[in-house]
Amino acid sequence: MSTAAFRSLVHSRAVAGPSYARTFASTSRVYAAAKGKQVKGAADSEALSIKDAAAVLKAIEVASPSSAYEIAITTKFTRGQAVPRGKISLPKDSRAKAETVLVFASGKSANAAKEAGAHYVGGEELIPQILESKIQPTKVICTPTLLPVVQKQLARFLGPKGLMPAEKRGTVTLTVGPAVKQAQGTMNWKSDRHGVIRAPVARVNWTIDEVATNVKAFVSAVKAGTSNDGAEAAIGKKKPSSILQVFLSSRQGPGIRLSDAM
Repeated sequence: MSTAAFRSLVHSRAVAGPSYARTFASTSRVYAAAKGKQVKGAADSEALSIKDAAAVLKAIEVASPSSAYEIAITTKFTRGQAVPRGKISLPKDSRAKAETVLVFASGKSANAAKEAGAHYVGGEELIPQILESKIQPTKVICTPTLLPVVQKQLARFLGPKGLMPAEKRGTVTLTVGPAVKQAQGTMNWKSDRHGVIRAPVARVNWTIDEVATNVKAFVSAVKAGTSNDGAEAAIGKKKPSSILQVFLSSRQGPGIRLSDAM
């Protein structure tokens, strides 16, 4: 099937309704690829370039221009391997809402945090507002001197949300200015137990070139994180192997395998 014919077919089925639009690369296909199985009907004729796939999905999402493109990357993943994970600052932020950054700091560090654009900066006086949900940060940064107080009063509250400052994540630091800048533009990614990595990578109302740039940047970051010498690979464990397939989808559109993402 030619690219033009495939795009026309997808668009016609999308007009008929989302139940028809999802007849191509389904979620089951993504997970089957993650397990290294041959998927029935997954011929190369169904794969499109990043730009063609983005154009098809954009046509389907006419009524939802602010919805997200989602990328799904399948990796060879077996029990005993380190879980692929990492973080990336995409060329253009794909999140619907900006990060709300809170910094526990005082003195010069507090001033640096404010200049960097942190939404909330202070010390122990911020803790009651966090516990009462009057302040709802999405990223929390702390200086080493205030960490004992934060750990004692907020560990059980922030820990389950994945917001507790930790030195290994770069959120316990004396250089809070750069940390705030990174928190505002950095997105974390992690695979599930099948080795599938999913993330919103762009918005439907962006230009096709902007979508393609973000997709390529995300795939490159995952490649680095899943390579044999990837920085995120755990020492002493088997290393995750390379990428198997890459799919691009939207809220109502199909998951389209990309021919030029890897």
